[in-house]
Amino acid sequence: MTATPNTPHGGELPSAHQPRPDGSFDATAVTFAAMGLFDSLDAQQRARVLLPHTDPGRTHWNFLPESGRHGLPLGELDRRQEVLAHRLIAESMSIPAYARVVQVMANEHVLRELNLPVFGHVAATLRDARGYFLTFFGQPQPDTTWGWRLVGHHLSLNISVVDGDVVSATPFLLGAEPARFGPFRILGEEEDTAFALLDSLTGAQRKQAVIHDKPPADFVTRTVERVGDVEYPAHHGVGRRDAMITDEDRKALAYFREHARGIRAGDLSPTVQRGYFQDLLARFVERARPGLVGFEMDRIAAAGGVDNLHFAWAGGTSLDAPHYFRIQGPVTLIEFDNAEDDGNHVHSVWRDPSNDFGADLLMRHHLEHDHTGSRADDAV
Repeated sequence: MTATPNTPHGGELPSAHQPRPDGSFDATAVTFAAMGLFDSLDAQQRARVLLPHTDPGRTHWNFLPESGRHGLPLGELDRRQEVLAHRLIAESMSIPAYARVVQVMANEHVLRELNLPVFGHVAATLRDARGYFLTFFGQPQPDTTWGWRLVGHHLSLNISVVDGDVVSATPFLLGAEPARFGPFRILGEEEDTAFALLDSLTGAQRKQAVIHDKPPADFVTRTVERVGDVEYPAHHGVGRRDAMITDEDRKALAYFREHARGIRAGDLSPTVQRGYFQDLLARFVERARPGLVGFEMDRIAAAGGVDNLHFAWAGGTSLDAPHYFRIQGPVTLIEFDNAEDDGNHVHSVWRDPSNDFGADLLMRHHLEHDHTGSRADDAV
């Protein structure tokens, strides 16, 4: 029998098509969910939702209300499209994380009513549970590089798929205003675990962990597109003046990439304290899809391991006092601040200083793959 042209010798697959030992279907599941949503959109909606993967706006992930956002608001989707949008959100993360996302958006209904005395009729449009903007960066297709973002008040989700294979989930931001109200305490588990860790520290350990007696008004690293070697917090929150800090405070709270502040996880007691720390870390890393958590933990291990992560605290040491904490390592940055509104307005973010928006994965992809247009298996 004559061999079919281009059939590899010996019936083996070309190296580029060999199964990967660490392969998964995480990227495929996210991509198919995105394709279902994209295909449901009409031409006008697609024009509004789609930008090139390399568009500079990809790294603009500000979570505060702003005018002129690019993208398609959830409020302009029909019922079927909105369900498909929620399927994409849910497929891109763990179900507990998805539940928090839904709560963050629903909390806008509560905030609208609370803001009526201050904003009047403007509150009806300023606080909108469907006023979250969806953008695709590159059309979702199998075996391609693309990403999607959903952004609005107290929410910034940024998912990247690289070469149809691996997924990055950072920056991943959730917030709540108020942090505690009625049945809502959206980020309470993260906060309670951090307090449990702080309260378990000895006097000497607490001196290491607490870096300042006043918290920043918001993230020390703000919402910069790439975390620099050194970052300082702003003097106050955007549009807010109720949590001001001085230049001396900014210096005391500063982030240094190469010199993490606080107490090292490896210096915690191996049972209770380490358990609290690992639980706290998991509250953030496990926002990713379950199949990606091992990938993220492998990256932490390769960058020095959990023992070399640091836990830092600033501000009050009780729930009703403004406070802040962070976990820092080479590929991990977690910030949690509850400083505004007298400690009842929370922001939290999980970032990867080397891989936000899939930057590290993209660089590795370009180094490991030929982008000249030729294909190695074509020459066989």
